[in-house]
Amino acid sequence: MNGVYSIVYVCPETVLRLIEPLKRLAENNGIALFAIDEVHCVSKWGHDFRPDYRRLSVLRENFSAAPIRSLRSDIPLMALTATATLLVREDIRKSLLMSNETKLILTSFFRPNLRFSVST
Repeated sequence: MNGVYSIVYVCPETVLRLIEPLKRLAENNGIALFAIDEVHCVSKWGHDFRPDYRRLSVLRENFSAAPIRSLRSDIPLMALTATATLLVREDIRKSLLMSNETKLILTSFFRPNLRFSVST
């Protein structure tokens, strides 16, 4: 909270406990971006649903220019996953209160650096 770290990795359960301290940090322009990894866990349609991920809409509700007057714009929210069907992507967008204009970037599942083999 003293600005010592440039990047902080926190699980959703911890973020939910730290909303008030994070608001104070945001008031001093101490948060540039929220990135949610494994965001498919937000979706009730996903294969790995976790209820606390679903509650991450509090980031959109609490970290926009409306509730924090010192912000010139909303703190950006980036949602990352490699495993989201169309239904899951739409559920993520709605659950995180992301606008219909949210930019969506899709890439291939092909990873040339990963190899799988089966032996008998």
